Parts: sequence; C-alpha cells; structure tokens
Amino acid sequence: MRIVVLDIAASKTGAMSVLRDFYEYVRSEAAACDEWIFVTGVKDALKPSDNANIRIIVRDDVKASSKNRLIFDLVNGGAWVNSLKPDAVLSFQNTLPRGLAGNIRKYLYIHQPSGFQREKNFSIFKKEERHVANYQHFYHKLILLSAKRADRCIVQTEWMRQALIRDSGIADDRAVKIPPDIPDLSGYVKPGCFEPSHFIYPASDLPYKNHALIEKAKVILAGKGYEPRVRYAKDGKLPREELFAEYNSGTLLFPSYVETFGMPLAEARQFGNPVLAADTEFAKEVLSGYENAHFYGAFDEEALADLMIQVMDGKIGPGSSSGNAGSQDNKENSYSKLVNIIQE
Repeated sequence: MRIVVLDIAASKTGAMSVLRDFYEYVRSEAAACDEWIFVTGVKDALKPSDNANIRIIVRDDVKASSKNRLIFDLVNGGAWVNSLKPDAVLSFQNTLPRGLAGNIRKYLYIHQPSGFQREKNFSIFKKEERHVANYQHFYHKLILLSAKRADRCIVQTEWMRQALIRDSGIADDRAVKIPPDIPDLSGYVKPGCFEPSHFIYPASDLPYKNHALIEKAKVILAGKGYEPRVRYAKDGKLPREELFAEYNSGTLLFPSYVETFGMPLAEARQFGNPVLAADTEFAKEVLSGYENAHFYGAFDEEALADLMIQVMDGKIGPGSSSGNAGSQDNKENSYSKLVNIIQE
C-alpha cells in the first residue's frame, strides 16, 4: 500500500510538531508494512530515512505563497498527487487538493477551528483580525468542501467532530475523534508550592488568545486593591521544565476562545491547582470531571476578576489533580489509531 502524507503548510511549532511526531512514529512502527511518501513545504523539516519504504518530497514552491498554495489545492495539486500513484492520501493541512483520482482513499486531519467556533465573528476589515477572519470566512469553506470529498475526517475533540458534521453535512461515521497524546506529568507535581497571587497563561500573542481580557480584569483588581502576578509566554519560548514549575505554583488562566483542544488545560489539571477558563465547548470537554475548573464568559472581565479575587482570598485553592484529560481515549498511541484507520 502506498500512502502519500501531505503537510506542505506546516512550518510553525504546533503543526510541524504533529508532522514530525507522526513521521517518527511511521519510521519506528509502520514503515515495514507500507510505502510512505511525505510531502512537505520546508527543506530539512524531516530527517532523511534510510528505510527504503519512506520517501520525502519537498514542495517549497507551493509553500512560497498563499497564491501558490491555493493553486495547488484548487487547480493542479490533485493531478500531481495522482502522478505519485498512491493508494491513500492523508492530509494534515486541513484541505485536500481537488482532482484526486476516485480510486484513492482520502483521509483529512482537521485542526483549524476558527470557522467552527461560534464565540466571535472576526472582521476582515480590522487589521489585527484579518488573518483569523480569512480562516473563518474563506478557508473554512475550503475545509468543508475537502471534508465532503474525504472518506474519513479526523479531529481531536468531540466538539469539533459535532461541529464538522453540523457544518459539512457528512455522515456521522465519516468523522472520527482521535484525541492528542497527553503527557503524564505526575512526576513533576510538587504539593505545597501554590501561591494565591500567582497566575500563568502560556499562549501565543494572537487576538483570539484573549490576553486583553486578563489585562481588563487586572484594571478592575487594581481598583479593589489586588495585585496579581500574571506570567505570560506570548513568544512560546517558555521551557517545559519552567512551565511545569509554573503549574505547581500558579493558577492557570485560559481566556482563549478559539482552540481545537487546548493542551495547557489538559496539562494543568494534573497539578490540582485552580483552572480559570473561558466558557467554551473545548474547555468544558478537556476539563470534564475536573472539580477545580471554573468558567466565565470569554468577554466578561468582571466575572474573571471575581474568580481571581476568590483565588487570592483563598476561597478557591489547590485540590485534587485529575490525571490526564481523556485518558480513556489515550491508552493507544494516537498515531497508531490514525494508521489503523488508513490500513483498515
């Protein structure tokens, strides 16, 4: 069986990590059974393999511009993939190129939630929102068209699965939930380190991450005589060991309202400290069963300030950790599940 894996779009931390992790899984576990062709958009994104069953093709010409990517998806990408004569195509980049031969099995991994969420309608006329608005209003339509052509669509959460079915109209059994693998952080938990005035928000500096809500809440708190310490990590460079130390000592703030999963939620709940999250479908799913989860409206700074006061006053404090979120779904490696779907 020849499988083409498309991820020309991957270049940044999250998407590239998924591609590299899947590639390493294939190298170690799945390459003996099938022939794999990985198509990337960045040179040296993947380490060359000495396994004859694995090949890497770099299409940096497609990656060079949004226009080139659009042409690949809508005009000539299907014919090019057909020339590789695959039995199956797995796309990690939310869309499938048009024109794929009918005998090719098509699998689509969808991890772009902007168009599926209903928290905010982004405006293309606002400079700071334009990029996300493009994903929400235009790119989302391409995702749905691709989903309708796919034999199976893979998402990370049940809320995304239901939203995909709702928006695309595909049959229930064509949308499959495979949660990401959640690291077991129990070895990093150190009781007795909690500081009521310390808060942590490890998120990149994007509009929907909603740092502004925290800043508005801080203004309210200052007016009431409170001085919380909020640790941000907007550049995404907070070392993992340091992040785990923050989870031990602080309360996680998570006002983001556009996420597929929200990994910090799954990580922080393992430390037992309070988690103050925006009242979103993904947050409620990832924090399901965690007694120290507290929710507020994604645009309600008064409600967030009130919860922060309760933490600083000791009315909300450390409790029992709740292990890996969705641990019942993670007994089997997530990439193993994905390969099994393709090989079924």
